[in-house]
Amino acid sequence: MNFLMSSPPFTRRTAAGLLMGVLICLLPMTALAGDKEDVRAADLRRISALIHADRAALDAVLADELTYGHSDGRVQTKAELLAALTAGAVTYQSYDGPPPVVRIQETVALLSGIAELEATARGTQVKLWLRYLAVYEKRDGAWRLTAYQSTRLEQPPAGLR
Repeated sequence: MNFLMSSPPFTRRTAAGLLMGVLICLLPMTALAGDKEDVRAADLRRISALIHADRAALDAVLADELTYGHSDGRVQTKAELLAALTAGAVTYQSYDGPPPVVRIQETVALLSGIAELEATARGTQVKLWLRYLAVYEKRDGAWRLTAYQSTRLEQPPAGLR
């Protein structure tokens, strides 16, 4: 028996069903793209808050249980980071780099990237390159930084000098 000859005709209903199936499969990708932009925006708010010493803006994007690992090995809690920023123990002049790579798994986002940082820490001006990993978690519709770790690079990566 010839399968093609015995198949029911391709109807508008069949086409509509296939189209709906494809669209349903694409919805998670659309949501994922939106989440990537949202988490990048949250990270830009974090960076802006650090540069402008905006405690309220930084407080809004940091999770209460934050672990913030600096490139010199120090680790701070959210309270310690906010206190250091408020006291002027560290001031950030710039934090620039290419857009980070964003990976999202359900409600957790990993941002990995490279940045050039200029800051004054304990009276000493520093300019350095960092490789970092930032972990965000989506809670109540907002992305919050739960962990951050950076490491100092000896020299700027090729192509970013």
